[in-house]
Amino acid sequence: MESYKLNSRIVDDGKEYLIQTINDTAQRTVRTSLFADGELLDSIDLPHSDDVSEADLLNMVKLAHDEKKSELEYLLKSYKDVLNEGRPELLFHLGTALFFKRMNPEARQLFQAAVKVKHDYHEAYYYLALVELTLGHNDAAIKAGTKAAELRSNFADYRNILGEAFLAAGSCKRAVMEFEEAIKLNIYYADAYFNLALAYILNAVNKEDFNMFPDLTARTGDLLKKATLINPNFKATAYYDEAFAALNKGELQRAYSLFKGAREEKKEKLRLERSTHFNRFLMYTNWISRDSIEERISFLEKEIGKNPGYVDLYYELAVSYLHQSRYSWQRGIDCIKKALEINPNLSKAARALEYSEEFYLKLNDAVFDITEKSN
Repeated sequence: MESYKLNSRIVDDGKEYLIQTINDTAQRTVRTSLFADGELLDSIDLPHSDDVSEADLLNMVKLAHDEKKSELEYLLKSYKDVLNEGRPELLFHLGTALFFKRMNPEARQLFQAAVKVKHDYHEAYYYLALVELTLGHNDAAIKAGTKAAELRSNFADYRNILGEAFLAAGSCKRAVMEFEEAIKLNIYYADAYFNLALAYILNAVNKEDFNMFPDLTARTGDLLKKATLINPNFKATAYYDEAFAALNKGELQRAYSLFKGAREEKKEKLRLERSTHFNRFLMYTNWISRDSIEERISFLEKEIGKNPGYVDLYYELAVSYLHQSRYSWQRGIDCIKKALEINPNLSKAARALEYSEEFYLKLNDAVFDITEKSN
């Protein structure tokens, strides 16, 4: 089977992006990767069958490449347009799309702009803390996380990310306080249990608070057991077993590094799953396609299956279905027009076209109005 490789370069604000698409003959996939100044940001694999024709394979490579290039061009253009427009909802949703695609400096600027316009935008402060932490800006992450927790003190996620920021800054005692508060708010919060174990281990390494030393192995072992029972994905990482062995041997620094690696590996898997968040941003634009809406609906239904009590997923699924209705209505209009092309004297079709086009304008406005107010 022929091997194909396509490269496209885009230079924007001094940063060079490379989109590369290849067909991996061994894995039977078409892989499209995005690099920024040589760093891999995103990679998508599209599997194909063994008996795919050369023509179809080449078409798959071209299509995957063009879609990724168009997506990047649109994201870069939207980044500038949204900053200039200054609407906090657009700033936030594009920021989350860029964050999950590892375009962190751009995401950071969007979140900063969002909270500047909307001072009580707690979701934006939370994601600002996430992106600052990812960039290694621990003090800035603490500041943003503190603000998010002040605005919504009963949100366990906000307490957890603030704890992670304190832990990254080496303040184990403060981190423990936040993780414990997160667990009080949600006793099934696997990430908080895991992070609390990390905080106890790092405290022992740094010798910060001697009151946290007693029964270290038993205490952290119990926390890790709770975390992995609630979310087995921690245990499925490449680092977990080795980390646990190091903990039992008293190799605390090594155990901490390995457990942290397990946490980051789990986070990366989640980021890859959520990199389709780009479609969430598209709901605020006219660029969204019927295929992308259908993909989003499929994704959300799977997420609801995993998290049946997560109310935000149901709401976003509802908004997705409303967008899908726009396309169904538009297809109906197109069919009426086709009928009139065949028979211009079909009076019922003429009346239907008039009414349906009038209603479509109202439907379109209503769906976008609902979408904009989804925060």
